[in-house]
Amino acid sequence: MSNYVWGSSLSHHDYLQAKSFVSDVTSATRNAAKKVSMDISRQTRDIIASNESLQREHLELLNASTDRTVSALNDGFERISYNMDAGFDRMSSGLDQISSDISELNATFHWGFGAVLASLGHMNDTLSELVKIAKTPVQTVAFEHFEIARDAFRKRLYRESFEELDKAISGDHTSAGYKLEWRFHQMKGTLQLGFADCDMSLYDLAKAEESFLIAARYGETDYPHDAGRAFLSAGWAAYCQGKMKQALAHTEQAMALHPEIGEVFFQASKVQMALGDVASALPMLAKAIDIDRFYALKAAGDGDFQQHDAQLRSFLDALRKEKYKQCVPKVKEALDRIKGFELAPGTENRLQAFLDEGANWPLMDMLEVVQNLDSFKHLPIIVRVKGAGNPVNTKETFTEQETYYEDVVITPGGFFKKAVTEKQKKTRMVTKTRTVTTSSSGKEVTYFEFCPISAQDYYLGKYPVTQQQWEAVMGDNPSHFKGGTLPVETVSFDDAQTFIQKLNQLSGKKNYRLPTEEEWEYACRAGTTSEYYFGDDASQLGEYAWYNGNSGQTTHPVGQKKPNAWGLYDMAGNVLEWTDSWFDSSRSYRVLRGGGWCNYAVRCRSAIRDISYPVLRYNYLGFRLVFVP
Repeated sequence: MSNYVWGSSLSHHDYLQAKSFVSDVTSATRNAAKKVSMDISRQTRDIIASNESLQREHLELLNASTDRTVSALNDGFERISYNMDAGFDRMSSGLDQISSDISELNATFHWGFGAVLASLGHMNDTLSELVKIAKTPVQTVAFEHFEIARDAFRKRLYRESFEELDKAISGDHTSAGYKLEWRFHQMKGTLQLGFADCDMSLYDLAKAEESFLIAARYGETDYPHDAGRAFLSAGWAAYCQGKMKQALAHTEQAMALHPEIGEVFFQASKVQMALGDVASALPMLAKAIDIDRFYALKAAGDGDFQQHDAQLRSFLDALRKEKYKQCVPKVKEALDRIKGFELAPGTENRLQAFLDEGANWPLMDMLEVVQNLDSFKHLPIIVRVKGAGNPVNTKETFTEQETYYEDVVITPGGFFKKAVTEKQKKTRMVTKTRTVTTSSSGKEVTYFEFCPISAQDYYLGKYPVTQQQWEAVMGDNPSHFKGGTLPVETVSFDDAQTFIQKLNQLSGKKNYRLPTEEEWEYACRAGTTSEYYFGDDASQLGEYAWYNGNSGQTTHPVGQKKPNAWGLYDMAGNVLEWTDSWFDSSRSYRVLRGGGWCNYAVRCRSAIRDISYPVLRYNYLGFRLVFVP
């Protein structure tokens, strides 16, 4: 028997119409509650997650005794609610407004939200993009029917959507149709598979399976990832019919085409559990957990796994111990990388706590550290700048070697003769007192945050230098737009060099300098090769930078927009930044990088460079620092 809800023997058809299911999922899609609940045995939950880790994962431990939908559950179970926002970013007020930025299935995916299959991957290609790949007028007409079908789907006119898909595939009185386009069959399969608040008159699991298999066949050569999703969907349709062997075969085909989807491994494991093949199921679950730790919790709340709860619990406990043993060297390496630097509060303690106590942590708590180890390579450090202290005279004792001469008897004397002696040179340690002049510990002037730059030996400022930092070092503020957390501006290249000279005097070392333009761009891109460090879509620039389109013609406090992958803020906007590079051999112009509040989006790309005389000052010119330990 297929399991959709723990303790339920409903068919998939009845499950989609079950009051509790429709209430939960319809609320999540229409009222932005975005929550789905699962019931988990308390013993298994204790192995998987602490209350603290549930909170960090945006999960909520509900009181089952006050939840009427689970009033019949055994006291040995807990209800956990998870927020769909973790998986479907900005999923708004309904299925008609599912965000186009949903890019992949993940551990929070629920088949009740199967309508998202109509928006994943190349299902989202615009009509203009589709028309470009059309090779005949017939194909163009078919794509136009597909666009009408998508619009009807968006409006929840599912029957009309289905009719337009039939026209796209089989044609109408004006066109012969084009049956070889995988997108048409994928969307048709979605309508036939069913989802929350679907049109049950279109529901047909056998035909859904067939449609998804056709989509996979037609899309496999040119769109293997989309074909992988189609095979995964066919596997679910087969599972819902109780055709477990076919479900497993389809899912394994999805695995071969798109092994990056954790849901593929989870579904394979689920089907094997339903077949009673626990030995084959658990390694598949381990692969899903390696992709996303939330799959451990998802398995614990799934009916097919709960039939083998004791074996699942034993497996998860063994996995927890194995993961700890494997990851201790990696955590030690991460700690070594940050040794000697002041970090943001709590960061190093979390790593050290892993070494000291992690062997006893629940699985998700442990994997939260382990799966985020790469982020520890780019932890910002804090460098504090102190002013020179006043001279202080103190007395101190010390020991040193002293030379002296002593009479040593060479020949002993007797009754009738005198002893023969001679002076011999000797040394001894003596204690003395001296006056020492030292400088008192100076008062902290300011501090800077720096991010390590991958594969390089320098750190770059997490933010542009602020007016507060400039004032602390220089005692004045040249900026046009005033505000302590605003970037300092109206500074020339020469002004920036004076600031750096004073910083180095305070530190007593030459730790600070401007980046070269090559260093600046390398850090800005953070491993990307796209137009911007967040991709090629200029419409997203407002999420990462202050530029002409959103600045209101002024600077803004640093760090308010999203950072790049290495934790650097405002690299694409706010102020242009001086670099320590000349424009050409004439050595007349200095190079500026980054975008400014006054620049259009095209001037904020990672590769853009500007130039200026090093003595000029404008209210869009600032800088950030390099720190070399």
